[in-house]
Order: sequence, then C-alpha cells, then structure tokens
Amino acid sequence: MAARQKLRVLCFGDSLTAGYASMGCVYHPYRLKLEHMLEMAFPDMDIETVDDGRPGDTVKFGFLKRMQTNYPPRKKGDESYNWTIVLGGTNDLALRVKPEDIFAHLQEVWDIPLRRKSKVLALTVPEAGIENGRERMDARRNKLNELIKGYKKEGFHVFDLNAAVPFFAMSKSDQEAFWDDGVHFTPDGYNLIGKEVGMSLVKLLEKERAANPPPTKKRRVFRDDDKVFEEEVGDPTSLDQGYVVVRRKDLN
Repeated sequence: MAARQKLRVLCFGDSLTAGYASMGCVYHPYRLKLEHMLEMAFPDMDIETVDDGRPGDTVKFGFLKRMQTNYPPRKKGDESYNWTIVLGGTNDLALRVKPEDIFAHLQEVWDIPLRRKSKVLALTVPEAGIENGRERMDARRNKLNELIKGYKKEGFHVFDLNAAVPFFAMSKSDQEAFWDDGVHFTPDGYNLIGKEVGMSLVKLLEKERAANPPPTKKRRVFRDDDKVFEEEVGDPTSLDQGYVVVRRKDLN
C-alpha cells in the first residue's frame, strides 16, 4: 500500500498567531481550526500544523532570527514544512516603524522558507478596533498591506486577512464575539481566522493537486487481453449461449 502523503504547515507570527486573549490568560491559536479544516478537506493526507507565535515580537527586530530557528541547516532525514503562513506587522505599526521598512524585513523573513522550497502564504495585517488615531494608523496599515499584496515571487501567495475580518464593518455583536481588546481576538475570533485562512489554503492545495496529479499505476497487459471469447457473446438468457453457472451442491 502506498504511503500517505504528508502536509506540514508552520504558522508564524506574533500574538495574533499565538492566539493571545484575556490579557494572556488564554491562548487559542488559529492553527487549531486551520488543522481541522485541512483534515476535513484532505482525509487521505497526514496533516501536521505547528504554531510559532510570540506576543510582542516585531518583524523588524525579532522575526528573522526566529524564522531561522524553524529552518536550521538541513540534515539527512529532516522533514521541512510544505507551507509557511506568516502574519506580522501589527506591533511594528504600533511602534511607528515605516510600512516600507516593515515590508523590507518581511521579504527577508519570507525568503528563508522559500529558499527551502516551502511555499509561503503571507497574511495582510488586520485592522485594530481603536478609534484614537485611527485615520493615520489605517493609512499606514493599508500601505503595508498593499505592498504585501503586490509582492510576486515563485512559491509566494497572499491571503487578505484584513478584508476577511474587518473590525469596523462588522456589527456590534460580531465585534464583541470576535474581538477581545480591539487588537487581539477571542477564541471564536481566532477560529474565524483559522476558517478564513483554511479556506484559502485548501483552494491553493486543490489547485496544486490539479496541476500535479498523482501518477496512476500502469496496468499490466497480457496476451489476448482484448480477445472476445465465444462464451462472451450471444443471449445471456439462453442456455446454449453465454456462461453456465454450476453450483457445488448440484454436483454432489
């Protein structure tokens, strides 16, 4: 029997990847819902998801070194990740790092898995439910997200998380259900992220499968395979035509 295909996914980022909620008393990473969706979509595969989210970390000062630890020098027998999902920039924007600077560092982070033949799914930065200074923050976030969406490289893909989970466009009840403090999400909110990201990744994997279908086992051909025997033609209801079935008990 053929070995089951494996799918390993790394979810990398800051507190939004870690699933930070309730001031750090609860952690519910979106990876959990993502893995469930992948298992439902591909029951014939062995799915493994890993989250590396560090609250407070920034793209500019911490992401590169951490990503390198997830992709150490390859050793014989090591299993790498097939996909790496990257979400980062929220803390950098809060520290007033320029969008162009954040984007430049994100490219360095993305390049690490790409060089190891891991496909990258970059997520745009979701908006924060904070009114104070919203116009200026939105402009900087939108600039960063446009840079992310415009990036092109082999193996690189983007999912617009910002558009999928908009804070201010949601109803008051949905804001209370999905957001914890205006920046972080509730467990239900992280499940929503996992669902949205999961649907995007499933589509990409289905497209990948369609482009690279598994090889079919070649049928062994024997002499006279296409020959039609006399017993195979005629009227099957007639006793002098077709096959005759004899039961063992009739011979006794």
